[in-house]
Amino acid sequence: MRNFVRMGRTFVLAAMVVVGAVCVSNGDNPSALVGQWVSMSDGRNVELFKDGTGAVGNTNITWKTEGKRFVLSSGNTSKIGDYNLSGYELTRTFDDGEVVLWVRKDKVEEYTKKNTSYFTDSRNGQKYRAVKIGGKTWMAQNLNYQTGNSWCYDDDNSNCEKYGRLYDWNTAMKACPSGWHLPSDKEWDNLVTASGGDVAGKTLKSASGWYNNGNGFDGNGFSALPGGGRYTGDNFSDASLGGYWWTDAKHMSGYAYYRSMSYDKGNVFELRNDKGNGYSVRCLQDG
Repeated sequence: MRNFVRMGRTFVLAAMVVVGAVCVSNGDNPSALVGQWVSMSDGRNVELFKDGTGAVGNTNITWKTEGKRFVLSSGNTSKIGDYNLSGYELTRTFDDGEVVLWVRKDKVEEYTKKNTSYFTDSRNGQKYRAVKIGGKTWMAQNLNYQTGNSWCYDDDNSNCEKYGRLYDWNTAMKACPSGWHLPSDKEWDNLVTASGGDVAGKTLKSASGWYNNGNGFDGNGFSALPGGGRYTGDNFSDASLGGYWWTDAKHMSGYAYYRSMSYDKGNVFELRNDKGNGYSVRCLQDG
C-alpha cells in the first residue's frame, strides 16, 4: 500500500440506544417491526422480538417505539431517532443526522435488484451495472474504456476484464462517458456515509476476490474489487490486496486525492498521491 496520508471523513452509524426499553405502542404499530433484518450499513443480522428484546449481530439489545420515534438500547450506550417503515425497508434517522437502513432478511436480494440498473457506453459497447446509493447512481464496476495513459494491470488484457483499466489522474478526469463524471471528494464522502461510515469498506467491497478472505458483504451492490495500481517505471502492485479510485480533487501541483480500500481494513481511506499513478475509476451519473 502506498502513501496512506490521512483517513477519510467517516461517520459511525451506531446501532445502540437507551437502557431498559420495552416495546410499547403510544399509537404506533411496533409489531410491524418484529422479525429478522439485515443492516445495509455493516451486514449485521438484526432480530427484533415482540417482548422488546432483540439482537444486533452478537449484541443483545432492547427496543421500543414511541409514535414515530425508535429507541434501541444496549448497556449504557444510547441512540434515538425517527423511523420509517416502507414495505420491507426500515429507515432510522437519528437526531444527529445519521441514517441507518435495515432490510427484511428474506428481501435483501430483491432490494439489491430494485436498486440495480444497466448502462452501455456507446464509445465501445461496454455494458456496466449501476446501483443507486444515497440517492445517487454509481457504476457498480470499474471503468474499462481504453484511452491514452490507461493500462491493464501487469499489461495483461484479462485484468482489464476483471478489474477495469487503471488511469492517470488527468486521463481519469475526462474518461467517463457522456452523462457521467469522475466523483468529487464530497460525493465520495456521501457514498461512504450512506455505506456505513467507519465500516463502509466492509459494505462496499465485493463478497469475493480480496486476499486472505478480506472480502466485504457487498451490501449495496457497489462490488468494489482490489484492482491495485500502476506506478513509476511501469510497476504494478497490490492487485487482490487493495483498490484505489481517483476523485476529481486536486491537492497541489502533481498530486490528487483518491479513495482506498484494503483487504485487511473495514474503512475507506482518503489519500493523496502522484497524478501520474494509475488507479481505477468509478463514474457517477450526472444530476
